[in-house]
Amino acid sequence: MSRRHRAGCIRGERGRALRHRLARRDGRRCFYCRTPFPDVTTATLDHYVPYCLWPTNRPFNLVLACEPCNGAKGSALPLGLVLLLGGRDAWRVAA
Repeated sequence: MSRRHRAGCIRGERGRALRHRLARRDGRRCFYCRTPFPDVTTATLDHYVPYCLWPTNRPFNLVLACEPCNGAKGSALPLGLVLLLGGRDAWRVAA
C-alpha cells in the first residue's frame, strides 16, 4: 500500500482499538483460514463485503484477516456470502 490512504482504510489508534474489539468478538484468528495471530497488531482489517460495494467501516462489516488471505480476497465477495445469496449454483456467477 502506498503512503496515501486508501478509501476505507482505518489506521492509527482507531485501527488498533478496532483490532482489539474484533479480536474479542471473533477470537484472535484470521476470519478466513483460522490461523491464530500471535499478536492482534499483526492482523489486517478486512471489509467482509468489499468497501467498493458497501462503503462502511462499521464493525459488522469488518473482520480480522492475515495478510495473505486479505490480499487473496481483494475486492471480491466471500464465496460463503455468494453461496448464501445465490444458492447452490451461485459459484458459476462468481467465477
